[in-house]
Amino acid sequence: MAEEIEKILKKILGICGSPRKNRSCDFLVEEALKGAKETDETIEIEKIYLVDYKLEQCTGCDQCLREPYECPLSENDDFKKLEEKILSADAIFIAAPCYFGSVSGLTKVFIDRSRPWKMANYKLKDIIFAPMGASGLRNGGAAGVVSDLINFAFIQGMVCFGALGNPVIDENIPMTSLQKYGRKEFIKKGEIDEIGQRVAKNIGVRAVNLLLKMKNK
Repeated sequence: MAEEIEKILKKILGICGSPRKNRSCDFLVEEALKGAKETDETIEIEKIYLVDYKLEQCTGCDQCLREPYECPLSENDDFKKLEEKILSADAIFIAAPCYFGSVSGLTKVFIDRSRPWKMANYKLKDIIFAPMGASGLRNGGAAGVVSDLINFAFIQGMVCFGALGNPVIDENIPMTSLQKYGRKEFIKKGEIDEIGQRVAKNIGVRAVNLLLKMKNK
């Protein structure tokens, strides 16, 4: 039993919700996972890209409302493969880009298709969750992305948390932008958003500390 508990509290999953790899969402997830690994090198971490999974759009058939609480679309796409990754995690980070004030269509399809997990008596309940958002402009809608992701997590019964850093100058939610603080200044190749990096790392650190606290109770 002790070995089982040890395993249960050791998995952090980072999810990139952008159709584009190696960009802003990837940056946030990577930094968060680095923060987790630097805090406890024994922690199991994994990063996945939603774009690597074939996910059909929800058709509103409502079959997931009834036993066995499964989506018929899962017979012909990769939802079950994704489900296996999701349900094996104890902490989940999702970074999504801002597309016209909301999450990307790819991320929204994932959220819509997650409905069976709620219907099957909250399969994601008590998994700790951190949202992360990316936008092109500094005030370009990343906060709306974060709001959508928090809403997803609350509906699923997950436990949302934010980063802890300097209480005066550090943010609590990782958000990054291609725009610097000058109106026409943008991050160039090889440069990074240092604030986004710091907050993302702090998310990873706090995730590990929360899992350890849960383990010790």
